[in-house]
Amino acid sequence: MESLLSGELIAWLGTHTRWLGLAIFLIALIESLAVAGLVVPGVVLLFAATALAGGGDLSIIGALAWAFSGAVCGDLLSFALGRWFHQDIRRLRIFARHPQWIDRGESFFRRYGIYSIVLGRFIGPIRPIIPMVAGMFDMPVWRFLLVNILSALAWAPVYVLPGYLAGSAVRWPVPESFWHEAGLLAGGLALLTLALLVLLRTQQRWSSLAGAGLCLLAMLCLPLATPWLTVVYDTLAEWLANTDWPRLSAVRLTLQPLTGEAFLWLLYLPALALLAILRHGWQLLFLMMCAILCLALGLLPGAHSTLLALQLSLLLGVILLGNRHLSFWLRLSWTFYAGPICALLVTAWLVLPMTTPTILGSVLQSAAAVLLAIWLVERGGPLPPLPRHWSILLPAWPLVAGLLLLAGF
Repeated sequence: MESLLSGELIAWLGTHTRWLGLAIFLIALIESLAVAGLVVPGVVLLFAATALAGGGDLSIIGALAWAFSGAVCGDLLSFALGRWFHQDIRRLRIFARHPQWIDRGESFFRRYGIYSIVLGRFIGPIRPIIPMVAGMFDMPVWRFLLVNILSALAWAPVYVLPGYLAGSAVRWPVPESFWHEAGLLAGGLALLTLALLVLLRTQQRWSSLAGAGLCLLAMLCLPLATPWLTVVYDTLAEWLANTDWPRLSAVRLTLQPLTGEAFLWLLYLPALALLAILRHGWQLLFLMMCAILCLALGLLPGAHSTLLALQLSLLLGVILLGNRHLSFWLRLSWTFYAGPICALLVTAWLVLPMTTPTILGSVLQSAAAVLLAIWLVERGGPLPPLPRHWSILLPAWPLVAGLLLLAGF
């Protein structure tokens, strides 16, 4: 273990880059594997391996695919272990010595059920235990496999992209002050996210209004930060304009349907029709108000009334409608349904391309519109939850709509 931490493995991978994909697969597998994931510093090793991949020849799609496959296989092995041994697994020496590991996993699984598999991937101490506990409790294999795959799709970018981008950034020819300004921008966005989380966590009647005000203030102040962040903005714009990789051109061509109005209407109209059929007037009002407020906020000085902002506000609105019956942290976990948001941001960069201030302004504009719509609608009465099956199908619709457009619908 000391040799791994001292960098001998990473140094070896640095000189044998053809094994990087397999190394990422094995690290992700061990990170998700019962017992092994508790003692192996998988996060550190994964960051180092993906940084080497970013600085080498392994594509980002390849790194994500290797990590995704390893995470799925690791969870499946843990699930099979729990399903094979059941409670007899407590007799193993390591669990007999640390019974609190299984007890903690069982308590978490009983509390959150199927959601624990998604949440557990991002909580270090119980990450390798939850799949094994699901097997001990005889969860149906098809259900575990489905949730395992969906959660791994969210897990892979979160754990792979930071290291990969860090490795790629080393090769970027950037001005001297770029990283200082980029750090300031990243730190400001992190503080804004933390402040929003704290405000919304209070779950008071004024929480949504305060969160909307904070996003609106950040959106209006964003142009004021331009003089201090010009190097970041100009460097990213120049890099994007001068980038002409064959793969990037293919991505632009593939994702172009997501940047048009067709995606907006395919997202919006079916959701409105479904809510009208279900006769939940408050939900219908909420979704319409999200769109109206987003357009209205775009008229403010320094705002960005773009198609991207409107699409993001409707995406967030659809997702929030589906999780009203859940606790705060479970509602937060439903942000994994927001994968299309990431696709839209990438599309905005690759296809239009949009400037960094415009993208940040669009994100803040959509967040402010959605939070303000929640506050206004709930003033007239509680926003009732959708029926259970519709609360899952409705938030999944943006992904279906995107896939239909990409398939040439």
